[in-house]
Amino acid sequence: MIQQMMKRRRWLIIAPTFNCDGRAASQTITDKLPYLEDAGIDMEVISSVTGERHSRIAHHQVWPLGPSGIRFDYRHVTSKRHGRGFRYKLQTVALSIALAPAILVERILTGLSGHWSWTPAAAIKAWSLNRAQPFDLIFSSGGPVSAHLAGWMAHKLTGLPWIAEVHDPFVNRRDPKENKLRARLSRERWIERVLEKLVCDHAQVAWWFTDAAVMAARGRNPQLGDRGLSVLPGAKQPEVTVSHQYCDVLRIGHFGVLSDSRSLAEFLEGLYIWINRNPSARSVVQLHVFGTGLDPRAKQLAEVWNMWDMIVSHGRLERDPITGESGRTQVTRKMQECDALLLLHGNVPWCAEYIPSKIYEYIWARRPILALTHQNSQLDDLVQRYGGVIANSLDANSVAAAMDVVWSKWKSQSLDPSSVAPVGVDSAVATIMNRVDCALQSSDSYRVA
Repeated sequence: MIQQMMKRRRWLIIAPTFNCDGRAASQTITDKLPYLEDAGIDMEVISSVTGERHSRIAHHQVWPLGPSGIRFDYRHVTSKRHGRGFRYKLQTVALSIALAPAILVERILTGLSGHWSWTPAAAIKAWSLNRAQPFDLIFSSGGPVSAHLAGWMAHKLTGLPWIAEVHDPFVNRRDPKENKLRARLSRERWIERVLEKLVCDHAQVAWWFTDAAVMAARGRNPQLGDRGLSVLPGAKQPEVTVSHQYCDVLRIGHFGVLSDSRSLAEFLEGLYIWINRNPSARSVVQLHVFGTGLDPRAKQLAEVWNMWDMIVSHGRLERDPITGESGRTQVTRKMQECDALLLLHGNVPWCAEYIPSKIYEYIWARRPILALTHQNSQLDDLVQRYGGVIANSLDANSVAAAMDVVWSKWKSQSLDPSSVAPVGVDSAVATIMNRVDCALQSSDSYRVA
């Protein structure tokens, strides 16, 4: 048996956002590949067309079948190849006009978001690949609900075992401003509830990224039992290392996507209170924003309170055409140069089941974390373990108090990195492999190649 288990196995990975530079959902699965290979796994990947084709792994990029999905992916591909200039606008507007009637019919008939039609395309591709050269199991990773719906469909079409890596909880991620009755009647919300049940019914192993998320899923679906677990995804060690240097400005960096539910507004409210208490510090505190522009709520506050002199917006860092350096590598360097890293958790109810994956990159950057968190003790414990400072995202005075701590440490040049080892991808893969082997070794359907 030991000799048999040392033979290499073939896994088919279904991950829509695979190899998309800078996307957290992409990094979560892409970073696992070397460790899976070391564990004796040969892989092929099915993804959408929005990422870069992998240079080494067999990577099959699939277009969605529906018109709104085609429009979405075409916009992304065109932007990636040609930028967002005149050519992009001309082509995307022309495509939108051509597809408008079909998109209207699609929305009336399905009531689902545009990327639903990627699911059958990916499942059919999985069936075709398995017929050509059989796999040992299906591994869905996302992110997008379409990843796991495609994983379940591929499982039913091929009869292969299925494992699922659920990045965000399916249920309870509704916007609190959304009408409750409308959400209950929404076909998309219904699909999410059904999909969670499918994962809990059919996946041989399924894991979520927080203890609260897997407990909630098991509470709604007791049949999940011990096939469900919690795994911290971690992040890979940075390819570049920059020595941090203090300067005459306190540089607080935020990296990642902003939205109404994860807004800089709460931090700006606390910062505004703190600056009014410490007016002389205004000229030496800078908030550097990477990855996106300010969200609408934060932008409005910055205008009202005239805080633009403290905010430096860098936008998204793309691959450098001259050096060939990826956006992710550039971001890593910028993280390490900051004095402190701002982590926004949000303030919606499902924050209790969610940890921003950006925290694992922050930990590897070896800079102290200033975290605005909401009702998540596991996240608070993680921040404190690595010497970070925690504020209540709904309490501006709590944010101001956290700024006092950061400011005091910066003035004494004691914003030191934690000595605790970062959370690596290797430990996540080891946990997953152990559970998969235990669950599937005795299964007749788990064929070792």
